Amino acid sequence: MKWWNRIVEHFNRKYEEEDLEMEWEASSVEDWDWDTLVKDRNLLKMKDSVERQKFIRSCVEQMKNASEELDRVSEEYNTVTAYLKDIEEIEALPSGEAQYVKDSAKKIQLYEKATREYREKKDRLTESQFLHIEKYEHIMPKPYKDIKEAEDYRALIKGDITKLEGEKHAYQYRRAELHNDIANTKGMVMICAMAFAVCMLMLLVLQYGFEMDAQIGYILTIGVGATAVTILYVRYLDLIKQLEKTEKGINRIILLKNTVNIRYVNNKNLLDYLYLKYKVNSGKELLTMWEKYQKEKEERNRDIQNREELDYHKRSLISILRRYQLHDPDIWVYQTAALLDSKEMVEIRHGLVDRRQKLRTQMDYNKRLATEAQKEIKDVIENYPQYKDEILQMVERYEREY
Repeated sequence: MKWWNRIVEHFNRKYEEEDLEMEWEASSVEDWDWDTLVKDRNLLKMKDSVERQKFIRSCVEQMKNASEELDRVSEEYNTVTAYLKDIEEIEALPSGEAQYVKDSAKKIQLYEKATREYREKKDRLTESQFLHIEKYEHIMPKPYKDIKEAEDYRALIKGDITKLEGEKHAYQYRRAELHNDIANTKGMVMICAMAFAVCMLMLLVLQYGFEMDAQIGYILTIGVGATAVTILYVRYLDLIKQLEKTEKGINRIILLKNTVNIRYVNNKNLLDYLYLKYKVNSGKELLTMWEKYQKEKEERNRDIQNREELDYHKRSLISILRRYQLHDPDIWVYQTAALLDSKEMVEIRHGLVDRRQKLRTQMDYNKRLATEAQKEIKDVIENYPQYKDEILQMVERYEREY
C-alpha cells in the first residue's frame, strides 16, 4: 500500500508520540463526537464522481487543518513544557546560586518599586514645564527676583494712585466748600447793602419827616456798614486765595497721577512680558515651579540611577539563569515574586500544568481528526477499489493545492 504510506508520511510527519513527563492523562474517547465531525459515507453516492470528489476533498482539508492546528498547538505545548522544566531547574539550584538569585530578585523588586512610585507621583511638573524651567536654570533665581521687584513696585504705584485719588477727592470737596462760602459771602454783602439802604432811608425819614436829629444814626450806620463791608471783603479775598490754592493743588495731583499712571502702565507691560516669557501668572508661581524643578531634577537623577541599578540586577539575574540552560531566563525578571515566594512559584506551576493539559487535549483531538480523515480515505479505496487510482490522483492534486 505505497499510496497509503505516502498519505501517512505526509500527514503524520513529526507527530510521533513523545514520552511526556509530569501531569499528562489521556483524554477519553468520549471527548469527541465523531458523528458530527466525519461525514457518514453511507449517505453519499460514492459512484457519483462529483460526490466522491467532494468527499475526498473534505477529508484532505480536514487533514490539512488538523496538521496546521497541530503545528501551532505543539509549538505552544513545547514552550509550556520548557517553562515547567525551567521551574524544576530553578528549584534545583545550589544553595549559593539560589541565594544569589533571591538577592537579585529582591533588588529588582526594590528598584521597580522606587521607579513605579516616581512615575505614579502626583503634583509633578509637566514635561513642557520642566524643560521650560531647565532653559533658565543657569540664571535662576534672578527671573523670580525681577518679577518680585516689579510686583513690589506695582504695589507701591497702586498705593500712590490710591493716595493721590484720596487727596484729589479731598481737594475737590474743599473746592466745593469754598465755592459755597464765596457764594454765601456775596449773599451777605447783598444783605448788608440792603440793610444799609434801609437804615439810611429810615434816618432820612426821621430827619426830614419828623425833624429829628439823625446825625448819630448816620455815623453809626455808616460805621457799621463800613466795618461789615470790610470784614466781608477781607473774607472774600481770603476765600479766593484758598480757592486758587485748592485749584493749584488739584492740578498738581492730576499731573502727579498722570505721571504715576504712566509708571503703572510701564510696570504692567513689563510684568506682562515677564509673565509671558516665563509662562507664569505671578512671581510666587515661578518660585514654586523653580522649587519643584530643583526637587524633581534630583528625583529624576535618582530615578535614572534606579533604572540603571534595575537594569544591572536584571542582567545579573538573567546571566546566572542562563548558566543552567533555561528555555527563557528573561521572563523571570518579570516574575521575581515567584523566585522569592514558593507559594507564588506553585501558582505559576499549576497554571502551566493546566495550560499544558488543555494543549495536550487539543493535540490529541487534531491527531484523531487527521487519523479519522485518513481512515475514511483508506476505507473508500478498500470499498471502491475501482476508484483507487482516481482517488490517489485527487489526493496528490489536493496536496499540491494546499
